[in-house]
Amino acid sequence: MVEFITKGTISFVNFSSFGNDVVAVVSSRDGGYSKGEYASLNMSFFLGDNPLTVAKNRQKFFNSCDLPIERAVGAKQNHGTHIAVVDETMAGQGALCGERAIKNTDGLLTDVPGLPLLLLFADCTPLLFFEPHKKVVGVAHGGWRGSSGNIAGKMINLMKKQYGCLAKNIRVGIGPTIGAHSFEVGKEVVEAFYPLLERHEIACNIVKNKNEKYFMNLPAINKRILMKHGVLEEHVEDCAIDTMRTEYFFSYRRDCGKAGRHAAVISLL
Repeated sequence: MVEFITKGTISFVNFSSFGNDVVAVVSSRDGGYSKGEYASLNMSFFLGDNPLTVAKNRQKFFNSCDLPIERAVGAKQNHGTHIAVVDETMAGQGALCGERAIKNTDGLLTDVPGLPLLLLFADCTPLLFFEPHKKVVGVAHGGWRGSSGNIAGKMINLMKKQYGCLAKNIRVGIGPTIGAHSFEVGKEVVEAFYPLLERHEIACNIVKNKNEKYFMNLPAINKRILMKHGVLEEHVEDCAIDTMRTEYFFSYRRDCGKAGRHAAVISLL
């Protein structure tokens, strides 16, 4: 089950179906301290917003989720597929200071309780992972580059290799992302998925328009990739929120690049 929860001025998507042993949430854009194009709960240190304001935003959001911001681990993403395995020695890295964020990383994975993992989004697809038997959580940044680079499959493979997880036990939540009727792409983006999926699997998730462009269903494509790596269809939950068509979330495309970032956060309790 996916819930949209409001606590005071803070609202967020909550994947409550993951159970009581984990917090898996995605912040909205409301209830923070940032101004202008970053208004108001901007969670990114990497856009030019006042870092002290971003730190206040993060602290407020984590307080609303009953999570310790001082132990959170964040990354500076680059639309790649590198996944960092996070351990206790990395607690607090990138939580309240962008300079300490893990560089060139678009996925985080851990089995350490009380170590929240945080990535940033504004249209790209948040993928939150939980394996309840081995008690492992992860989060991945699934833009079209990362998705076509198989970051979802690489996360599944790393969970199996690092912790002995079984793909059939892994739960995945798909957070707010640009939707199938909003994500217009060129042929080169469609072709980037050719090495990863069968042509018919791609074809059923794109619609060609009159401008010789395509509308792509990126959440559905990521779900297909996950299933090809052994994740059960019933274990993939899509919140079905289109960031470009709602003002509750930041959207890079809608706002022509002048947008803050919301955060996907997952933590074992």
